[in-house]
Amino acid sequence: MKINWGTGINVTGTVSLYRPSNKNLDFDLPISLSDSHLLIPDNQLLDGRWDIKIFWKHEGKDFLHKESITF
Repeated sequence: MKINWGTGINVTGTVSLYRPSNKNLDFDLPISLSDSHLLIPDNQLLDGRWDIKIFWKHEGKDFLHKESITF
């Protein structure tokens, strides 16, 4: 999975991945970028539905993005 931050250099925050069918698969990834992409390794995602929450801070502003994906 690839997340594009556009020109969002110096972004910090957390990506939380929640598996509705099995909470033991939930995990968080820290965001500390100097590039415009965050890669989540495929081996951490099992097939099925994932709910994703991305919390980040850029230029003193807080942001939140929520999305559900099927992997």
